[in-house]
Amino acid sequence: MVPLNSGDDSLKIFLPGEGWIPFSQAYLVEATEYKLRFSGEKIDLRFQRIPISFYQEGEYLVSSFMTPFQSGIVHIFLNGKEWETYVYPDSRKLTEQQFECMISDILEESNSCFQLSSLEKKVNASGRNRGPSWTLWIYIERSFQQLRQLFSLIEKQPFRKLIKLPITQKREKVQRVERTTLNWLDQKGFGKDVPSNVETDKTFESLDLYENQVLKKQIFDLKNIFKTFTKVERDDVSEKAKKYYAITLRWLNTPFMREVSMHQGSYSITQKFRKHPVYRQWYQWFDELFKHDRERIGLEYPIALKDTFELYEMWCFMMIIKMLRELELLNDSEGLFKTTSNGLFLDLAQSKESRIKLHGGKSLYFQRNYQYNSKKFHTYTQRMIPDIVLEEDKEILVFDPKYRVPGNLGTALGEMHKYRDGILHRETGGRAVKEVYILTPTQEETAETMRFFQDEYQERYKMGAIQMLPGVDDLSSVRSLLMRVFGILH
Repeated sequence: MVPLNSGDDSLKIFLPGEGWIPFSQAYLVEATEYKLRFSGEKIDLRFQRIPISFYQEGEYLVSSFMTPFQSGIVHIFLNGKEWETYVYPDSRKLTEQQFECMISDILEESNSCFQLSSLEKKVNASGRNRGPSWTLWIYIERSFQQLRQLFSLIEKQPFRKLIKLPITQKREKVQRVERTTLNWLDQKGFGKDVPSNVETDKTFESLDLYENQVLKKQIFDLKNIFKTFTKVERDDVSEKAKKYYAITLRWLNTPFMREVSMHQGSYSITQKFRKHPVYRQWYQWFDELFKHDRERIGLEYPIALKDTFELYEMWCFMMIIKMLRELELLNDSEGLFKTTSNGLFLDLAQSKESRIKLHGGKSLYFQRNYQYNSKKFHTYTQRMIPDIVLEEDKEILVFDPKYRVPGNLGTALGEMHKYRDGILHRETGGRAVKEVYILTPTQEETAETMRFFQDEYQERYKMGAIQMLPGVDDLSSVRSLLMRVFGILH
């Protein structure tokens, strides 16, 4: 995905290995500090409406700024001009594909857990009339910029074909006698007396191909989806949906699209779609779009790309549930869901204390709330809300997903002492948290060199870090830990 060009090269940014380049051409990465310089007397630069201060250094105005610990589309204001660019996820953490994988894994496991919940007797999720799908909106918001760029490329060089159409032309303008002209003269019986106007063929260039017809149909369907989202009660979503709706309407009114008829009925991928790099990406984008629209169970609210850390917390929780389910340790997963008039949704909002009942009277919680007046376990300082908690009669195991780069894991692990020291068992007065582990998408080659990930460290201190990376099937470290902990708790 390439950032939009502002058309102004007076502002430059320094990138390692590239030097000073125009700001509009920069590939920005989240949580990264950049140096800026401006050629001119005065600058008003705002990043997401936040002003950035500059100071004079030689012939330039210079500054530095850090991108937020979030990724997605951002707005840039420079001396009265405004444009959009993109802040990419840190490659050391999660990629766009892994973001998509997390959503898929969460919804897949939620469907499996639904079969085990007591809700199965109360509600038929697939039979409900659902409103706008938040999983669908998450995908659109995250990748619509890519679709805009694909349309721009297709509009410049669309599929075309040459067609011959019969026309009536003055005989002196006919440059070459076609078979069509000879047949027409024979049918009319003109013989050697050629009339002043004759019928002949002329070759035209046409855009009305099957692939372009499908493309127009897809844009039309997308426009209707945006129209649905303009009516939702969330102002941030409805306003953005109105903007996207206007863009698709503009696409349909381009000269390119006006020359193409709309495909009717179902459609399928052709060899042209498969072989052309841009058309293929376009088709794949819509293929993914409609996969999200067919999800049986949805998320309760939209998660923007900038909130990847929140989705990562949900994903870790659902993957732990998956391992417990495969180990046949789940009793009831009803606490995962909520039903509304619009359908069945995952109920994993913050501080909701979603509870999964396990064998042996144990429970797994998402966003468990502990405070001074809590019944079984309490705190004596402030309220604490660990992300994932495994509770037994007198003991607690904490998993804390951290969407961080490896260099910050030591600090994050140090913060876990507040759980070990601050959560007490009310009857005994003793410390309730026996083990604390950070879950992180740290890459494998990095994990092997860090002591927090080593078995010896974890067995000795009952805390450490465990890698959980979306898109990687091997989650054996967490599974082994759960098997060991359940053996200890038994």
